[in-house]
Amino acid sequence: MGFYDWDQMNPEEITELYRRKLAIGENVTVARVEVMEGAVTQTHSHESEEIVIVLKGAWRFYLPTGEVVLRPNQMLSIPPGVEHSSEALEDTVALDICTPARIDWLTGEDRFLHRDPDEVLWAV
Repeated sequence: MGFYDWDQMNPEEITELYRRKLAIGENVTVARVEVMEGAVTQTHSHESEEIVIVLKGAWRFYLPTGEVVLRPNQMLSIPPGVEHSSEALEDTVALDICTPARIDWLTGEDRFLHRDPDEVLWAV
């Protein structure tokens, strides 16, 4: 069992536009995410089912079936293995729930997904 108080937790800064707080169970991971307007998540898929619930703001998701914009009190369910990406249209606060647990969130292996490739400059 675990007890978590979002108000007492320090957020992990994934990028300057993306922060999250994690609550971890045996088979589920719940993140309280804060994504600033313009934050992107690159196209990816994972073995976890993912449920995103927007509490404040607006967050656009790109799915194989089309685009979905979530606003407060709206929820999106993404099945395991489905490719998706996203962009914050406004400063947004959301709950992101995944089962089975997202080990890549714990290890930080997912950080590259939240970097905008257009912001990287290459020298030749």
